[in-house]
Amino acid sequence: MFANFPLLISKCIPALIPTRALALLPLVTASALAQESTEQASYNNIYEQIRAEQLLELGQQQMFERDFAGAEKTFLEALQIAKVNYGLSAPQQRNALEFVIESQLAQEKWEQAGSQLSYFEWLNDEIYTRDFHDYLLGTEQLSDLLLRASANADNSNSTRYLLAAKNLNWRAVSGIEATLGENHVELTPWLYNIVLAHYYQISLLKRPSMFNDVVNAEGEDEWRGRTLAKGESLRISYRIGKDLLQRIVDIYVAAEDSPLESSALTRLYQADWELLFGLESAALALYQQVYEELLDLGMSPVRVNALFQHPRILPVPTIATSLSQMEIQLRERPIRFEAWTPNYPATALPKPQLAVTSETAERFKATLRFNLVPLLPEVLMANQRSIKLGFNLRDLEVISISPEEEQLREQALYEVSLLQLRPVLENGLPIVTENVELEYLFAPQNEALSLKEN
Repeated sequence: MFANFPLLISKCIPALIPTRALALLPLVTASALAQESTEQASYNNIYEQIRAEQLLELGQQQMFERDFAGAEKTFLEALQIAKVNYGLSAPQQRNALEFVIESQLAQEKWEQAGSQLSYFEWLNDEIYTRDFHDYLLGTEQLSDLLLRASANADNSNSTRYLLAAKNLNWRAVSGIEATLGENHVELTPWLYNIVLAHYYQISLLKRPSMFNDVVNAEGEDEWRGRTLAKGESLRISYRIGKDLLQRIVDIYVAAEDSPLESSALTRLYQADWELLFGLESAALALYQQVYEELLDLGMSPVRVNALFQHPRILPVPTIATSLSQMEIQLRERPIRFEAWTPNYPATALPKPQLAVTSETAERFKATLRFNLVPLLPEVLMANQRSIKLGFNLRDLEVISISPEEEQLREQALYEVSLLQLRPVLENGLPIVTENVELEYLFAPQNEALSLKEN
């Protein structure tokens, strides 16, 4: 099937090597450190699998110690062993290959990482014809790597990786439709991944540098053209996200083996999407619909209200399709928000493995307090915010900051003011919530920048 699909990474990332065959050449030998650590191990030859496992352990330790160059060499030798033992198209290479790419990204070796990402994609397409579900596992792994690369603020081509990750998820959707059916519930996490990718795209508009490019552009025509392009980007992402979320709802309405509440709960994310784009009236109508549908299923008002007794920072990283899943996701106070990257302001780290390596092990953090008021805001262009903030954060203050620096305090106030939250809902309607506490962890690359400036 995938003979008709062009390689995504070769299109979305600039050509980095003459041909893909270069990725299949024998890899370099491991570093002296790796050899020394494994030379006393019990194996019959250097390509025995137990040695590869030892190399992977060593490489992870080197990553922890921030010896990224040493880790790269160690992981490359583990990858070579997997190729020798299992073949050039074997899935057993993927773990070592993932570590190789992570070590190269940590060193900002964009060209080498791009070559390995292209090889990963070729390898995964080879797996598709043999084991579809294993192909999906590899697709998720590769998508995570692309998102991780897109989050690195030092990479001038980072946006290309985001587009590659989004297109990769579309390919997974096409594969599932062809293999399992167009209404299979297996589609929903992939569809939601695409929704999140569109949110990451529009979050780029919150970056001050991009706003200044629009405001400071010379000439009224140029300013207007950039503003129109900005608005068109918002409209396209909003429409695609809305259509995909409706499709997710439709899938669960038709699903026979899903929990009865699944269609009502998935409608909740439609409401969140409307709120993210400042369409408060549409969001409120959908929140009310979710509440009424859950009551119609026999749930008590007390249990339904308990699902929405705390604010949630939007967008949430995963969809809950059952009450048990949603109750697990309930946040304790204070709310905790871990910023992902300066590339995507006001966007939470989706999962731990997507964190960008920082130059310091220290985490900068702040605790803030505010009131969440359900009033309809206006677009705050004067404050360099081009996207509606949803329900207003009032009386925002910093309770504590680490390290104690005035510049960091001001940065915390600004970054938290960009967050968008689902309000506390009672009987399906938003209510004023006072003294909301939020623990805010700065993006790792923001921390490194602050240290350099000081």
